[in-house]
Amino acid sequence: MMFQPLDYYQPRTLPKTVEEVVEILYKDLLLRDRVVMSTLSEDELGSTVYLAMAKSIRKEFGLYNGNDQLISSCQSYLGRDYDRYEDLAMVIVKELWKKIRKSHHLRLVG
Repeated sequence: MMFQPLDYYQPRTLPKTVEEVVEILYKDLLLRDRVVMSTLSEDELGSTVYLAMAKSIRKEFGLYNGNDQLISSCQSYLGRDYDRYEDLAMVIVKELWKKIRKSHHLRLVG
């Protein structure tokens, strides 16, 4: 049998910090996607990656439904109160991009 019901309910624990979300997303991205993302400028990041990932980030990590600890963590990166949920998702996307750029930058081999 493929599906085994749980003996007890285990609610999914939402990440509480930007760092936790970044780590989850980083591990989930394919190497190819990390390499491509590492080559993007900050402007390209906002118009390409953000548009593709923002809605999922807001939904999956509880920004729509009150993950107050994560919202607070995002605000600490912004240094101000947020105006929209989009600002919070962009904080996460930018931090993911920074992590990827540190570990996946391309080097010329000569």
